[in-house]
Amino acid sequence: MKEIEFLSEISAKDDGKKIAMHGWVKDIRDLGGLKFLLVRDRTSEVQVTCIKGKTSEKIFSKVSNIPRESAVRITGVVKKTNKTRSGVEIIPIDIDILAKSESPLPLDMVKESSVDKRFDNRFLDLRRRKNTLIFIIKSKMFKYAREFLDKKGFIEIQTPKIVSVGAEGGATLFPLVYFDKEAYLAQSPQFYKQMMQSAGFSKVYEISPAFRAELSHTTRHVSEFISLDVEMSFIDGIDALMDLHEDLIIYMFKKLKENHGKELNELGIDIKIPKKPFPRMSLKEVEKFTKKHASISVGAELGTEEEKLLGELVKKKYNHDFVFVTEFPWSARPFYHMKDGNITRSFDLLYKGLEISTGAQREHRIDILKKQAAERNISEESLKYYLQCFKYGMPPHGGFGTGLERILEKLLNLRSVKEAILFPRDPDRLVP
Repeated sequence: MKEIEFLSEISAKDDGKKIAMHGWVKDIRDLGGLKFLLVRDRTSEVQVTCIKGKTSEKIFSKVSNIPRESAVRITGVVKKTNKTRSGVEIIPIDIDILAKSESPLPLDMVKESSVDKRFDNRFLDLRRRKNTLIFIIKSKMFKYAREFLDKKGFIEIQTPKIVSVGAEGGATLFPLVYFDKEAYLAQSPQFYKQMMQSAGFSKVYEISPAFRAELSHTTRHVSEFISLDVEMSFIDGIDALMDLHEDLIIYMFKKLKENHGKELNELGIDIKIPKKPFPRMSLKEVEKFTKKHASISVGAELGTEEEKLLGELVKKKYNHDFVFVTEFPWSARPFYHMKDGNITRSFDLLYKGLEISTGAQREHRIDILKKQAAERNISEESLKYYLQCFKYGMPPHGGFGTGLERILEKLLNLRSVKEAILFPRDPDRLVP
């Protein structure tokens, strides 16, 4: 007897073979003398066919009493057929209920339920094929991001998530009780990945949780998300960073398209591989580009509606889903961004009208960095351990941070970034 680990392993080549398989009961159809049991796992669905007079009476009677979403082990014989999607059906010899599901279910597994009900019962919601596929694609996207950066000579690092000072300002910090000290959840690994440049690592990246205490109730904001942070030494401006970012996006998209076409097809997604170079515009150029459609104020970040508009106009003019926006004013950027006058060497990357990344060349000259911190009323004492590494040969460097789940949201045409997170956190949700 062949033990099946995943249902996708069963094929017409197994015709006539005895197998044992596991899964969850998705549906039961009782047509009197004919009963069908649809069993699923994360990879596929397989039909179990029970025929009165041919299937044992014990099994035939048992099928109708198995609650939906029960976990089962089924022993049976594979039969080739053109009547099922998988091209096979299973003629059962034995059915063992491993874990009986309660009834009724707290979530309708056929019709779409409300967002709150879905996330309250996320473990069931994730059994739906569409939702399972989202996280299979997410897993592979992370894999390809690592693969690309490893090939480019980057070292993956892991940095503290309990910190003494925020890298992105105090307004969005989550405070913690850390024994007898004040501490916070990390907004990003920014300071640490810069320290790694002073340590001589030259090229580093981290894929890890980031935390932002933003009181926002939108489809693009969450309190905890996965950030891909990249930092590299010996740069001269931001062009090298944007070039790297383009190559990273293209690599991930190509690999997903080449290796996971079946899963993407099930989701109705045909990935368009973006062409290099991505459109690049300064904030002033964005203002001119959009002036017939809206007023975008130079001297501030782009708002949600402005990003959407810019994405639409770029798509229309350049037939491109991505656009870099550069030369943001220093007043709208963190103190550690390098600036030329009042303009920073920084960029945002938008994908289908949504900001997915922010990057910059960092200020590596300690005297200027201290001055910029003072201008923001940030005390040197609070930055003591951060500033220390700038005293001993900190090279010119820069990097970017990108929200991988935002990329996934747009790539898969999801309604919200929360759909790309197993158990999302926002101002109203702390469980499950």
